[in-house]
Amino acid sequence: MPSMSDNEDLELEALQRQLDDAFETTRPRRGFEDELWLRMQARRPWWNRLRDAASAFAGSIWEAPAVPLGVVAVLLIVVVGVGVLSSALRPNVESPTSLSEGAGSRYQGDQAYFGRLPSPQLHPGLVDHARSPAAAQGPSQPEFLGAADLYFGPANLTWAGTFSSSTIAAPVYRYVEPSADQSKALLGPLASASGMTVSISSSAPELPREPVWTVVASGAAVPSGSDPGVTANTFLAAHNLLPTWPDEVSVQAVGGQARVQFLRGFSLPDGGVAYLVNWNGERYGIEVDISGGRLVATGPLPLGLDEASYRLISNEKAAQLAVSSAPASSAAIQPVPTIRLDRVELVYALAISGGQGYYEPAYLFSGSFQYSGHTFVKRVLVPLVDPSLRSS
Repeated sequence: MPSMSDNEDLELEALQRQLDDAFETTRPRRGFEDELWLRMQARRPWWNRLRDAASAFAGSIWEAPAVPLGVVAVLLIVVVGVGVLSSALRPNVESPTSLSEGAGSRYQGDQAYFGRLPSPQLHPGLVDHARSPAAAQGPSQPEFLGAADLYFGPANLTWAGTFSSSTIAAPVYRYVEPSADQSKALLGPLASASGMTVSISSSAPELPREPVWTVVASGAAVPSGSDPGVTANTFLAAHNLLPTWPDEVSVQAVGGQARVQFLRGFSLPDGGVAYLVNWNGERYGIEVDISGGRLVATGPLPLGLDEASYRLISNEKAAQLAVSSAPASSAAIQPVPTIRLDRVELVYALAISGGQGYYEPAYLFSGSFQYSGHTFVKRVLVPLVDPSLRSS
């Protein structure tokens, strides 16, 4: 007859078997494991998931004896490429071609991310009707004095000057042509101001000239005062039109008319300033013409600029190009003059292509000569971006 202790042992063994059976038959609901795995995979970075999938596929290829080794090699290259791609796209890891937000530039070897640049050139004799006071129904344009008569025709050139620095450092700036609505938004409430009319002109690639605004004011809209420089500055300041770039103020007065210019400059890495020149090699920026209680102001739209660094040619190369370059005009003096280029200035010049404008560093060479009792100045513009990085 079994003892009480034996009965208790049998009961414990039976209970243990029941518990084991319960744990073995207890399972999550159908599909729970697959759902859990998918959730875990979803938390992993996508580049790891893609790489694992490619690796698994390549592994299955290795197990298939009928697949040629050449195909396997191609697949392995793809897998390695996926790994490289994942490293390049992984957050907080810089790629060699990543965009630098501070400089606004990206580089592929020696070429910055703007791509190949158009070449700025002189186009003498052209007229910018958008900047003409007559076009803006303002005062007639006075004959403001220039430094001398300009000559852009054929000449025998030599270089006899010196450069202010042995090295050149100047970035390229780019703007994107704004739409009509974007241009209006840039000027804000100016168009609705009393006593003024406002017009906006898009870029003129043939000159070239960037998008500009023109304001014609009369009566009480024109600040009072006898100093044209103060009048121009007061007017521009009242309408948030003062330049936001480095500038040099030039004031000319002829008779009862005055022209005030805020000549546009670009800051250089060495702390200097290089001024913007137009298609005649003249500095320009914001221009205010004042006459008889009427004021006409014209200036570039305040566009945001991207910046990039390009490889520039040497001073020696620039001088060689200056004396061998084709003339900007075919209008010739006979006999063809021999001119010593003895001055050079680091400037910026605009070139426009594909709905984008590029302010590029250039050297403006010049030299004077006498002809028929008049002093003429010959100007030659040499773009400084390496020719291999330019499209024209």
